[in-house]
Amino acid sequence: MEKSTEKHFVPLTLEQAFDVAVVGGGLAGTMAAVAAAREGKKVVLIEKYGYLGGMATAGLVYPFMKHTENGSGKPANAGLYFQLLKEIYEIGGSDGAESRHYKEEFMKVVLDRMTKRYGVQVLFHSKLCSVERAERRIQSITVSTVSGKIQIRAGRFVDATGNADLTAFAGFAYEQGREEDGLCQPMTLCFRLGNVDWSRFDHAAANKLYREFQAAGKIQNPRENILIFHHPFDNVMHMNTTRAIGIDPTNVFDVSKAEMLLREQMLEMYRFMKENIPGLENCELISSAAESGIRESRRIVGLVKVTADDLIHTRKFEDSIARGTYAIDIHNPSGTGTYLYKMPENDYYTIPYRALVPQDADNLIVAGRCICTTHEALAAVRIMPITTCMGEAAGIAAAMATDADCTMAQVDVQALREKIVSYGGLV
Repeated sequence: MEKSTEKHFVPLTLEQAFDVAVVGGGLAGTMAAVAAAREGKKVVLIEKYGYLGGMATAGLVYPFMKHTENGSGKPANAGLYFQLLKEIYEIGGSDGAESRHYKEEFMKVVLDRMTKRYGVQVLFHSKLCSVERAERRIQSITVSTVSGKIQIRAGRFVDATGNADLTAFAGFAYEQGREEDGLCQPMTLCFRLGNVDWSRFDHAAANKLYREFQAAGKIQNPRENILIFHHPFDNVMHMNTTRAIGIDPTNVFDVSKAEMLLREQMLEMYRFMKENIPGLENCELISSAAESGIRESRRIVGLVKVTADDLIHTRKFEDSIARGTYAIDIHNPSGTGTYLYKMPENDYYTIPYRALVPQDADNLIVAGRCICTTHEALAAVRIMPITTCMGEAAGIAAAMATDADCTMAQVDVQALREKIVSYGGLV
């Protein structure tokens, strides 16, 4: 009798709980996982793609925005962020050990190595689908994977999803968008053009012609100018210039519509550049991001809210766990235009620990653009050098809460700050 080869699917089960579960493998989440594991904790990191880095890799958000003070040039962001830059450089992925420019494929390898070095259990192709909560504590999360739905239990959880998915799915409070109407900053699809002759490209002239085309109704993209960056590869132009407005980034129907709209804008921009701009006659559209970038969505209701006034006056919070110098950079949620307020020279603002801790949760901390801020303040603190440092702080705090068997609000913040500094971070 022939042996049957039939199989019946049996979902994987995890019997042992983790000390810390991190949801979201962008730079904030990856550094949270690395930092917690560095403290000797058993950590699992949940990531929807097959690689880490989030917006820096999947989103093609490039380059890192400024991580130094205006004027003095002193670093404002360091710690694991500087370690990341150094390791990218060491394997040939950038032009300097503190360079803001990087090649994404090298970053992916470095992030893999960092998580393996400290024993983080990474689950790729895994997406949060539900949360089990008992009063103020998350008991477990369920993730959808190639092995079916898996329930993961942990003592502490880090929400590094960007959209505060873990917070929202657990039923904890959040805010979204600007205060007067709930609108979020627009989504953008980054893409790249190859075979560019930079020696003949005149950015000012290109912008002038772009605005003329817009005025004549020949350009549908509402962005007011062409935003481009040089890429480490010769003759490659990085474009961060599409704009989908009026989109709710937490609504799957809205996001699906935005992705299609932004690809049309990408094609429109490519054709405009190729057909009208000197130096781009022979350019080719070579790549676009795996997903469009979201500048703003949900923000937790934390123990303290960071405001634009805090940043403008470079406030030094007593419980600061990270610094920043990036400008308040608001892309108009309802149309064209970008508001930019640059920070004072030779100074920095700080991110308080309390902004990472939800008011209504005991074993949850967040890192990234979903911390507790106003709409205006978020426009500054959302950039990757700052969120990377937030992640490191959140991971150490989750490990400390595990050791002390306390809530996230009860973590000894001065001891946390000392640990961050001992690892080369700046508070």
